[in-house]
Amino acid sequence: MINLHIKQTKISEVLYTQPTDFFQQHYFKDHSALLTGKGLADISRYSFIGISPHTIISYDDKFIIRDEDKVVEYESDFWKFQHRILASTQYHQQAYPANLCGGIGFYSYDVLHEIENIPIQENNYEMPKFKIVFYNEYFVFDNLDKKVWKIEFEYKRVSRIFDLEQYSDDYQVSNISAECNEDEYRAKVEKIKEYILAGDVYEVNLSQQIKAEFSGNPYQLFNKLYQINDAPFSGYLNFGEQKIICNSPEMFLQADGHMLQTRPIKGTIARSEDEDIDTRNRQILLNSSKDEAELFMIIDLLRNDIGKVCKYGSVKVLEEKRLEAYKNVYHLVGIISGMMKAEYDYIDLIKATFPGGSITGCPKVRCMEIIQELESFNRHLYTGSIFIMNQNYLNSNIVIRSGIICDDQIFFNSGGAITIDSDAKSEYEETQTKIKSLLQAVKSDGELLD
Repeated sequence: MINLHIKQTKISEVLYTQPTDFFQQHYFKDHSALLTGKGLADISRYSFIGISPHTIISYDDKFIIRDEDKVVEYESDFWKFQHRILASTQYHQQAYPANLCGGIGFYSYDVLHEIENIPIQENNYEMPKFKIVFYNEYFVFDNLDKKVWKIEFEYKRVSRIFDLEQYSDDYQVSNISAECNEDEYRAKVEKIKEYILAGDVYEVNLSQQIKAEFSGNPYQLFNKLYQINDAPFSGYLNFGEQKIICNSPEMFLQADGHMLQTRPIKGTIARSEDEDIDTRNRQILLNSSKDEAELFMIIDLLRNDIGKVCKYGSVKVLEEKRLEAYKNVYHLVGIISGMMKAEYDYIDLIKATFPGGSITGCPKVRCMEIIQELESFNRHLYTGSIFIMNQNYLNSNIVIRSGIICDDQIFFNSGGAITIDSDAKSEYEETQTKIKSLLQAVKSDGELLD
């Protein structure tokens, strides 16, 4: 059913070009994908482009497997079939840099329903819970050494899915509206604080959804957004009915062999062109007991999550509070590492840690129940994960600062962690700060209309 055995691999070096510029030649091709970003070398060294799909696998209530010749529906346990998919690949056996290639895809936040028995909310658009694409051609960018390789895989079973889409040169966004206004959002914050006082939770990540009408060229919107904020875990996925525009700063899971890391973000403050204000904001964030408490709480949660699949004593906090600078904001980041046990693969790792604790809260299951209660719509891909993965390499993000375009509409979310010390007005303002880049791209004044 799934045959991704590789017959031959051709690796050739081509002239280095910025990944976003290079992708201009390919974004209109069916299920083409770009994963890129700028930042520290240990998280932003490589960018990936996938074109000419060989096999496309998606899942909602059943798996749909598509190749050049046919579409097959298959019912299976979600996680069991994930193991079969990963085991069918041979990318990890190839020479560098082909050994970095693999399936490119996403896990929707709604995959939580394949882990926990939590009620499903209302949908205001349709999207698979999971999709993964394996390509005939990849481009691997080494952004440190300024090299690009074209990787062509010849599989034992030939399949080449090919279709082109036509786009205008620009885009239009209109009728922006939010799930709730400031008063409604602040009321939800107060409700969470009641749950905290009752002893249900310690913190909950609350968000709201914004939607608008969209027409034109989705990739030009991504380009504009990326120019405003070239976040290290950005991406553009031309995935059929859904076009995914991602501008995320947050790593979820990164693994090379059995060594893994996760890097939660907690704590955000706006940057300023005024040097004195910018310096003051950095110190405010570094000295914030609320943000520090949020970060340490999630670090403990993630230590426990990765500990489910890691060797005893191998889970370590490499950095418990690091200030990282981005174009528009500062963040506090923690770094946790571990060594996976030999009997586990990356599917076990994802199941043990999904969804990422930084975007649910603590304790995770009760927080997800409260999120389902207070947020009006299913999150879909928001706070899920976009990844590239093979049997020996995994790089994935937390999907925040991102938009989904489908059915002539664009949907995006913004939120933050609510604790007992949260000020409802400040929390609402933080959602505005976080999504400012996207709003600047879709609307000239960058302001959200209630």
